[in-house]
Amino acid sequence: KAFDTYKALMVSVNVSHKEYLPSQSPEATELQNRLHQLSLSWDSVQGVLDNWRGDLRQSLMQCQDFHQLSQDLLLWLATAESRRQKAHVTSPEADRQVLLECQKDLMRLEKELVARQPQVSSLREISSSLLVKGQGEDYIEAEEKVHVIEKKLKQLQEQVAQDLMSLQRSLDPDASLTSFDEVDSGEQLPAAFAKFGVEEEEEEEATDSRMPHLDSPGSSQPRRSFLSRVIRAALPLQLLLLLLLLLACLLPASEDDYSCTQANNFARSFYPMLRYTNGPPPT
Repeated sequence: KAFDTYKALMVSVNVSHKEYLPSQSPEATELQNRLHQLSLSWDSVQGVLDNWRGDLRQSLMQCQDFHQLSQDLLLWLATAESRRQKAHVTSPEADRQVLLECQKDLMRLEKELVARQPQVSSLREISSSLLVKGQGEDYIEAEEKVHVIEKKLKQLQEQVAQDLMSLQRSLDPDASLTSFDEVDSGEQLPAAFAKFGVEEEEEEEATDSRMPHLDSPGSSQPRRSFLSRVIRAALPLQLLLLLLLLLACLLPASEDDYSCTQANNFARSFYPMLRYTNGPPPT
């Protein structure tokens, strides 16, 4: 990698020096000669490096440990795939003990997959450094084998993780409902509505304790259905909307309700209705 970095820098210098160096000054002539010598030395080093890489490729293709490791990883991945298929549960209503055993097998397989990751990473690094530019069917076959190993390991890790999540949902079906209630329970609502929800839940638990025969251990149905949980979580919000609707009904419908046209004129009835032109009558 460091050699490739210097190679790009060397190519850039050889391309741009003709544009920035004047051809008449003696300093420019000396610098061009030095660049020419540097280019010759670089070509020599490049040839040595190519020969060294070629020798490494041949040594790698003749190395029995490399081929044996690749073959062992392929066989182990095939065995891991069969183990994953055996531990994969298609029916979510299976026995709980069976689900727990499958979960243990999948967790053990997941640890083994993680332990194999350094070996696969080493093979991939060797393949990317030496086998990419290799010629011949042996090089292509070795590179494809490493690619298949890396892809299969990643695929198995993803599948095992998904199987573990599915098993966890089967073992604890109320976990998703509990998280749903926590999201939709309205944590930012006023304290009065939150208190109302807590009191209602306490009353419901007291009712359940008075009726133990309805909550038998062998019952397969959850104690509260999903719909009842949603309604109970949305009840404080519904009460708040109802209160706002009642407040809106108490407001006047128009500005005429504020005028004095419909005011009580009872006080004006105390004024005399008759007027005497010659003064009031004798009393």
